[in-house]
Amino acid sequence: MMNTWVLSALWVGLALIATLIAIWFHLSTALSEIVVGTVAQLIIGAAFARGGLLGHTEWITFLAGTGAIVLTFLAGAELDPTIFRTKWSSLASQAFLVPFSDAR
Repeated sequence: MMNTWVLSALWVGLALIATLIAIWFHLSTALSEIVVGTVAQLIIGAAFARGGLLGHTEWITFLAGTGAIVLTFLAGAELDPTIFRTKWSSLASQAFLVPFSDAR
């Protein structure tokens, strides 16, 4: 089994690479993190043929769940501010009224 600190450094390094790719290519950070993680798992899984990024440990399972929530938030938070300001009243009223609608 890989050392915990080496694995943590690998994951932080992959996050840094994903952020740099997002900055260089003007992409969504969430999208670049997903792509870099998938490619890294493919390469490391092919190189070592077992375990890959060791996603079966408990703390990585916890981080994966937390990361899924954060990525969902980031994907929704990347809105164009000018469009959001112009449509704010419409969005706010819909967000308030939709739960009360009778959708049968």
